[in-house]
Amino acid sequence: MATHGDTYVLPGGVRATMEQAPSQNGYRLLELVFDVPVGQRLLPLPHQHIDIPEHFAVLGGTARHWLGRRRLVAHAGDAWVVPPRTTHIHAANIGDAPLVVRQWLEREGGDEPLLGGFERYVETLGAFSAQGKLDRFWRIKDPLQDALTLHETIVPGTYFPLVPTAWQDALLGRIADVARKRGRVAVPA
Repeated sequence: MATHGDTYVLPGGVRATMEQAPSQNGYRLLELVFDVPVGQRLLPLPHQHIDIPEHFAVLGGTARHWLGRRRLVAHAGDAWVVPPRTTHIHAANIGDAPLVVRQWLEREGGDEPLLGGFERYVETLGAFSAQGKLDRFWRIKDPLQDALTLHETIVPGTYFPLVPTAWQDALLGRIADVARKRGRVAVPA
């Protein structure tokens, strides 16, 4: 389980610090602060969350991000909300100084499957990144492991755009079954 202050080094030297771990607050809030080096970015793949808004605030630097089909620029002091079912791409550092971005997801009353899944996903990415097992898109290089981890941490709740969610569930579920049969676990110790 993550705790306040845990830091994960991700591809491109991006550092993610856990400010609020869902497992420590009744699964009501996940809050991360990212330090993004010049020319690097957060998760670069387009995706959407089914029923929870995602919040961002720029604490320092200059960011470019996508919200739907709009490419936007945000500066220190700016914030935005990604509504549910809105395709988005996380912030990239387009400035000449480090970018610091706060990201959070909240669920009044708590939601262990959703926010606990996000927490486990961040921890897993950090562990695999430390082992050199993530690509530049923050995907686990082993496709079986990638599918299993996605399926058991952030799906359902997060999906890629354009492909029906039922198809993604079915495909990831089948690949996850194969991964389990080959000895992989979703969140390795």
